[in-house]
Amino acid sequence: MNIKLLSKAATLENLSHLIKGGFILPILRFKAKDYENKKDIIIKKILDEFNSNLIVRSSSSNEDNYETSNAGGFQSVLDVDITSEEIINNAIECVINSYGSSLTDKDEFFLQPMLKNVSMSGVVFSSDLDSLSPYFIINYDESGSTSSVTSGTSNELKTFISFSDNYDIPNKYLQKVISVTRECQKIFSNNFLDIEFAFSDNQLYILQVRPIVKKKKEDLSSIDLKTSLKKLHKKIEKLNASHPNLLGDKTIFGVMPDWNPAEIIGIRPKRLALSLYKELITDDTWAYQRDNYGYRNLRSHPLLVSFLGIPYIDTRISFNSFVPKALDDSIAKKLINYYLFQLSENTNNHDKVEFEIIYSCFFFGIEKKLIKLKEIGFEKDEIVEIKNSLLTITNNIIDTNSGLYKKDLNKIKILKDKYDNITSSSLTILEKIYWLIKDVKRYGTLPFAGVARAGFVAVQLLKSFVSEEILSNQEYEYFLNSLNTVSKQLSKDRNDLTKDAFLERYGHLRPGTYDILSPRYDEAYDNYFGFSNNQSNYNNDEFKFSNDQIKKIEALILKNKLKTNAKNLIKFIREAIEGREYTKFIFTKSLSKVLQLTEKFGLKFGIQKEDLAYLDIQKILNLYSTLDHRNVVDILNYDINKNKEFYKYTKAVRLPNLIVDAKDIYRFHLEIDEANYVTLKSISGQIVLEKDILNNDIRNKIICIKSADPGYDYLFSKKIKGLITCYGGANSHMAIRCAEMGIPAVIGCGEQNFNKYSKSKFIEIDSLNRQIRILK
Repeated sequence: MNIKLLSKAATLENLSHLIKGGFILPILRFKAKDYENKKDIIIKKILDEFNSNLIVRSSSSNEDNYETSNAGGFQSVLDVDITSEEIINNAIECVINSYGSSLTDKDEFFLQPMLKNVSMSGVVFSSDLDSLSPYFIINYDESGSTSSVTSGTSNELKTFISFSDNYDIPNKYLQKVISVTRECQKIFSNNFLDIEFAFSDNQLYILQVRPIVKKKKEDLSSIDLKTSLKKLHKKIEKLNASHPNLLGDKTIFGVMPDWNPAEIIGIRPKRLALSLYKELITDDTWAYQRDNYGYRNLRSHPLLVSFLGIPYIDTRISFNSFVPKALDDSIAKKLINYYLFQLSENTNNHDKVEFEIIYSCFFFGIEKKLIKLKEIGFEKDEIVEIKNSLLTITNNIIDTNSGLYKKDLNKIKILKDKYDNITSSSLTILEKIYWLIKDVKRYGTLPFAGVARAGFVAVQLLKSFVSEEILSNQEYEYFLNSLNTVSKQLSKDRNDLTKDAFLERYGHLRPGTYDILSPRYDEAYDNYFGFSNNQSNYNNDEFKFSNDQIKKIEALILKNKLKTNAKNLIKFIREAIEGREYTKFIFTKSLSKVLQLTEKFGLKFGIQKEDLAYLDIQKILNLYSTLDHRNVVDILNYDINKNKEFYKYTKAVRLPNLIVDAKDIYRFHLEIDEANYVTLKSISGQIVLEKDILNNDIRNKIICIKSADPGYDYLFSKKIKGLITCYGGANSHMAIRCAEMGIPAVIGCGEQNFNKYSKSKFIEIDSLNRQIRILK
């Protein structure tokens, strides 16, 4: 029997006679407009009907319909004392008054017994709220409250996501929720439901059923994800098989463990951004750099794999590439399997593997961390060999005269000349794109990868000064504050330079470094800087190590046979961190020009940049060396249209941030990521979301952005109060920027937390205690 979704009360009342997999609490409902005249009769009926505390609930014609849910728009009053007519009356009037001027003859209120002994409560959506794709999404907590999820007050919120055709649900309670949701879908002949539920004494109770509002949403429910996920499952199983050129028994895929694709190009990049990132960095450049720096040779192994358009890092390949090539294969294999096991057991470290999982360089105190290898079967001499091989790599990097990072810093200078020569030449647009990409790979992203590696080593050594009690946490912050990086210089130049001079230097930057749809600074100056008050967050405070600190560093250097001295080690740390930001600043100029020229090239054929965002960069590169019988416009449009159609799958699919097992693609919990807190300060302020940044004065506001790269440097010229990002690691560019500016930040808080913070209005960041509190 099929029934219609009606008002909240009527729907539950009708459902109570049909539902088999759950229970509906007894309902007593009344017309809201009748209450004033029939108050005594209604109160008597309530007292005759119920003998335990109540919940008084709204049932307005303006909520829970197909046009709007108006969720939370009207009052409900919980745990109303059944022994007090006055309290019952006040609760009913509170609910009715919440209707305000919208009160109609159809509006009702209803009462139910207050559910006791609640062990789990939450909300299940029978489709993705944004794409309407076929997933069950369950937000729940186990605190005992029946309203913590819907009110947004839960600090223990969990989110479980399951593909609609998946029946393998390990948790028996979530299995029941999904089973009763399927039953409701059949009863109401509606696949798009929003159901509130609770468990009490192991019984499942349905508290509310309403339709998901489909208006103004892109409906991707017809996408055949079942076939796609089946293929993906097989692909992951194949990639998990042993490989003659790889050590490690299996692999794990993540969106952040290495080169941070989620942070740089996002979880669902369009084809142009994804193909550029692969071409410039993750297909081969990344491996050339690691090989050059003394790590295992992983050339020809693509670091990034695309699963239905979502970029993942193959951690087995990544972990292989962090092992010194001098290390014996037997030790290396044990080490890589250890890394993979640690990541599978500590999944919330997926965005900080170099700090928490693997050993990729030497730092002071490393022996204290390596000792745990002994507990899992490593011999003492194997541990010594690991330490010594990392020491050799580190020594080859840190020399301030001839170290590998120094050579890469010199290479980046070549790119500046190459850029000028190409952009000022008479080459065609296509030729300029081709050669800019080739040059930026050789003289831009390759040296950047090297300096970025040195930058990580520098941060690791600097952090070890803290763990070895040479620096305090506050002094660590002061040192970072003293660095002269691009972002700090940008804030200074925003005040000191003319607009033209400023844009000559920084005009190529764009918030989405690889995104053609992200305007450059020189294309949207007023949008980026229009609300600026010409004040900046930079300071010129110089940090000096004390004589005692220098002596302690010298002692550690001597003890550990590091080939440097304290003065040069400090110089290296400063140059490497500053150099990482500088080299990225330089190579992104060439990349930004590629995007600009691609837009120009497309316009020659009447193709707008909104469409070019779906073009694979390989199609343009192929045009340089291949003559096709087809017209260029047909070649481009064919690829664009094919990738546009494919992108629907990218938008529809829901995958976890970390895939430990192939089954994870069908059902997973959203990770409650341990965020990276920057500074030791405590602040509170108003939240501004990414979509609202350009249209608001963001001074003294806390900014929420999904992912961030140097293109967001304009934020720091606006005196922002704090920053929260969904994706990003402890050593990410934005973490370094906030540290050097002294701006409290929460970097990489994870999708679940980010969604919660984004819905708030005011928030407190307590970096010292590593806490975020929602104030409003």
